[in-house]
Amino acid sequence: MKGQTRREFLKQAATLASVAILSKSVFGANERIGVAVVGCGGMGNAHINTLLSLSQKGEPVDIVAVCDVWQKRLDAAAQRTGAKPVSDYRQILDDKSVDAVCIATPDHWHTKIAVDAMEAGKDVYCEKPMTHWKSLDEPKRTVSTLNRTKRVLQVGTQGMSDSIWEQVAELIKAGEIGTLIQAQAGDMRTGHWGVLCGCERDIDPDAKPGVNLDWDMWLGWKFGLAPRRPWEPARFFAFRIFWDYSGGLATDWFPHILTPLVRTMGLKFPKRVTASGGLYLPEHKGRWEVPDIFQMVVEYPEGPSIHLMACMGNNWGVPMLIRGSKATLVFEGPGAVIYPQREIVGDIPRKEVQRVRGASLEEHWCDFLNCVRTREQPRSNAQLGYYVMTAIHMGIRSFLEGRAMEFDERTEMVRPARLTKV
Repeated sequence: MKGQTRREFLKQAATLASVAILSKSVFGANERIGVAVVGCGGMGNAHINTLLSLSQKGEPVDIVAVCDVWQKRLDAAAQRTGAKPVSDYRQILDDKSVDAVCIATPDHWHTKIAVDAMEAGKDVYCEKPMTHWKSLDEPKRTVSTLNRTKRVLQVGTQGMSDSIWEQVAELIKAGEIGTLIQAQAGDMRTGHWGVLCGCERDIDPDAKPGVNLDWDMWLGWKFGLAPRRPWEPARFFAFRIFWDYSGGLATDWFPHILTPLVRTMGLKFPKRVTASGGLYLPEHKGRWEVPDIFQMVVEYPEGPSIHLMACMGNNWGVPMLIRGSKATLVFEGPGAVIYPQREIVGDIPRKEVQRVRGASLEEHWCDFLNCVRTREQPRSNAQLGYYVMTAIHMGIRSFLEGRAMEFDERTEMVRPARLTKV
């Protein structure tokens, strides 16, 4: 302690103690990771399939618990995995066999389960969107809890495990396409899209609240997550068409296309967001609360602006690209192609960038499991999720309120845009 004050010594001791505690949660290369899957519907089963496949291929990971409020889904998941079935996720928080929690519930449950899991010392794989759209308090709380508890969180935008985003980010940073001006991306689809359409054929008559389904728990009204309502099968089987549980196309599709653009261009919080759209398809009117056509323009403080488009009635797509002052970067073919603006830079050839790693749900899980061992943050981390959810929150509010929204980076608050004189 020579030359060291008592305060400095105690501070150093506390730091060493925290490192020692943290080191207990660092896994060896062959130490098995126990995962609990919360939510055993469509996406939950996709995660179960992936984890079972990884385990069969030699990845040291086990599904040790499965959780669902509907007994039929819970029994099926338990039978497939051999894992412990629970109907309330809180039963896994003190389970020492659970190292990580996979959240595949409706959006309105994401934050509470993620925060509770991290507080209990679990790492988290959370399906997109990272949080519900209504309040920015949710992504703020998710990030602050993550930082305080030193956990690992992966957002389920599996396309982020494509190496092209990392490769192109380096080229942009090196000035290959010049000043960033504008970007665009879209998701256009037709036909029946799973349960989002809320069609009667999606409703399973075996779901019986009070008998084999905990409807109150699903709503989460006792936790302040959504209003209390009588049983309505469409809300359970088609939750994405209701604002209480989802943001529709904005929260189900846009995280997949906005997250890589934010990552690739090194963006953070937006400056202003404007959105529009509506219910254009007759079969959705009177059934959907969310729009089936939706678009957002997201403006960043020093540029660029990003145009995002979603359409349920036509599947003719738009190219995903980034426009710069020297070139246009188009995501196509083997990865991406940089087309020079010859009027600016002269007659130079285009440049092709070939991806070295493709994206898949399995690759995304491998990244997460590796980070559980190394304690690094994964490719689609919580801070990135916070930036994306801020833009989506602003977009949905803009649509609902009929006005542009601004973000105050100093307070991290959103307000209606102020009129400026031209």
